[in-house]
Amino acid sequence: MKSNGEKWLVFTDLDGTLLDHDSYGWEDAGTALKLLADHDIPVIINTSKTLPEVVALQRELDLKHPFITENGMVTTVPGDYFPNQQDTETTHFFHGLPYRYIRRWLTNIRQQHGFRFQGFGDLTVNNVVELTGLSEVAATQAMNRKASEPLIWMDTEKALMQFKQLLNDEGLYLTRGGRFYHVSGKGNKGQALLSLLQRFQSAYPDTYWKTIGLGDGMNDQPMLEAVDYPVLIRSEHGAAPDVWHLSNGIETTNTGSKGWNEAIQTLIQKHIPKAFQVATRRQTSESP
Repeated sequence: MKSNGEKWLVFTDLDGTLLDHDSYGWEDAGTALKLLADHDIPVIINTSKTLPEVVALQRELDLKHPFITENGMVTTVPGDYFPNQQDTETTHFFHGLPYRYIRRWLTNIRQQHGFRFQGFGDLTVNNVVELTGLSEVAATQAMNRKASEPLIWMDTEKALMQFKQLLNDEGLYLTRGGRFYHVSGKGNKGQALLSLLQRFQSAYPDTYWKTIGLGDGMNDQPMLEAVDYPVLIRSEHGAAPDVWHLSNGIETTNTGSKGWNEAIQTLIQKHIPKAFQVATRRQTSESP
């Protein structure tokens, strides 16, 4: 990837953002995805999903860029992606704490305090299918975790506050996604984004990188705070992060992939008008 002058990066959550909450479909974002691809603007997935889940989606969307999984706990960089990169094979950078450690601690603390919750490690594949609406293959991929554990909290708010404090004392953290709470080590989507952005800056020192971030859940807040143009995708599920204190923050009128498509086209038309005009002319010329 050649780069100089001003260049853009798009960081995006998946569920409820690029993917529709219930169907997991992305097709309504197809126009914006093509527009970004036509102008060599990387789409970098930044999600609570697992590495195997995102590998499958990258293949489906024909994305060949780095990506971040498990709420910032794993960053994956394809081989030879950066010009100063030593590795010719795909490299995974792990942050936080190993999944086995997290599972062992959660099991122990549940026994000691009687907290009522279930993690993915307590469930069968069929349980995850029922909870998420995923296929068996996708549910199996969702259970293949490296450094975080989704939780279904079934206890009181008071117990949740105690649970959070015990997590913090252990160096573990609780975040809220669109469907589940997530337990992981130190780190988040924003820190992982900034670390990856530094790799882009080191690889292309003559480039001024500008960033867009799109998300819909509380676990997206650190990512939205880390980018130049934060986009809150309107959600009908769960609590939403606050972007109105952030410079250039916007909220979509549509949910899911339609909202994603809306936001990207609006931002490109406003901030990269030449790219938008070229794409518009091309689409017009290709119309029957």
